[in-house]
Amino acid sequence: MKKIILLFLFVFTFGEDATSLNSITTEVKKLVENKFLKYYKNYNIQINYLEVSPVMDNNLDKYSIDKVIFDDRDLRKDSGNFEVYLYHNEKKKKVFFNFSINAIIDSLTATNSIKSGEVINSNNTTISQIPITRNMILPVSKDILDKYSAKSFISSGSSIISSKITPKIIVSKGDIVEVTYNIGNINILFNAKALEDGSMGQSIKAQNTQSGKNINIIILGPKNAKINQ
Repeated sequence: MKKIILLFLFVFTFGEDATSLNSITTEVKKLVENKFLKYYKNYNIQINYLEVSPVMDNNLDKYSIDKVIFDDRDLRKDSGNFEVYLYHNEKKKKVFFNFSINAIIDSLTATNSIKSGEVINSNNTTISQIPITRNMILPVSKDILDKYSAKSFISSGSSIISSKITPKIIVSKGDIVEVTYNIGNINILFNAKALEDGSMGQSIKAQNTQSGKNINIIILGPKNAKINQ
């Protein structure tokens, strides 16, 4: 009879701990999944599986989640470990969790070799799928099409990454642009010659074609700019 009671107590106690652990793990997994979905929302992420588990068995009975430390570095990995902070009344606990994910995302990929200075557009790129891997470099989104150029040579089949691109030059050195100068409610317009190349929103040096004075302007378009006040 004594053995039966002890066995019952063992099953009851550890069964309750297992239930608490499973509940915490399920909640942590959902939080991690949401982080991946949010981080890759512009990349059409498809999660094939996601596994989350504590590194060691822990007694988590009655504990609740305070916060999960899962940053951008973790989101660019297919596996690793992270910290979860739990609390119960005044007692706090830090637990390490492992994670493993199998997922694919959209990647803007070069369909042919792209030379330095060449504009990135739909004619030289396509959307392909790549897996999330350990310490991956996140590709740029398709929003950069027609707005950026290759900063350096990009080989065919390569994912387009931020270090390989630069804003597209829309005003070249020597171009004449119309410059707006605001004084209160008055707009003064004059022409200026660009003294250097410039992209949208960039501040460059220019020369007033009438006075010959050098000024700083902000590029607003291929033919328009404003004084950088």
